[in-house]
Amino acid sequence: MCAYSLAAQVAGGGVGFAMAKATEGTTYTDPTFATNFAGMSAAGLYRGAYHFARPASDATQQAEYFVNTVKAAGGFSSGTKTMQLVLDLETSDGLGASAVWAWVQEFTSVVKAMTGKPAIIYTGYYFWNDSVGGTSNLDCPLWIASYTSPAPAGIPTPWAGVGWAFWQYDDNGASSPGGAAGSIPGINGNVDVDYFQNQGTYPSLGALCF
Repeated sequence: MCAYSLAAQVAGGGVGFAMAKATEGTTYTDPTFATNFAGMSAAGLYRGAYHFARPASDATQQAEYFVNTVKAAGGFSSGTKTMQLVLDLETSDGLGASAVWAWVQEFTSVVKAMTGKPAIIYTGYYFWNDSVGGTSNLDCPLWIASYTSPAPAGIPTPWAGVGWAFWQYDDNGASSPGGAAGSIPGINGNVDVDYFQNQGTYPSLGALCF
């Protein structure tokens, strides 16, 4: 089945946005990314692309590789309902917090220079506190991972005043935090599920798009 048909099923199930892995490190591109990215757009979904961070290798090279991969898959021009690019930060690669924090600052500065928009940062409360420790939000919206209910376990210091834009609350297709495992039409197996928080800082998904 083509990616558009699957994405259309997802959209028909009441899903408003979807995120797809694009790249990891400096050499890996998800082989389904370009197809998924185009399918999400064709189905009318707000779409996002993320890079899985590898802090042990060069931040600038990773950021450039990520942005160029997204460009090659259709890019992020205005009107495509493409959200700001995402940095998936969940491993330190054995580095200390100060080194990871420096890496994050470099990566996000390159993404902003190349796209004109800050990256969205995906991370967990405890990972950020223990393995990053930065106290500035770098103008980056937060996508918090916290499989808890009825709210995330905590908000890292940089976003204490603005809160989260996205909350990944489970990986089992549950329709609500703490709910029973469920499914998303068009997707087989477990699937990460997320909320977008409409609030003053992020009043709409469109406000986070190019």
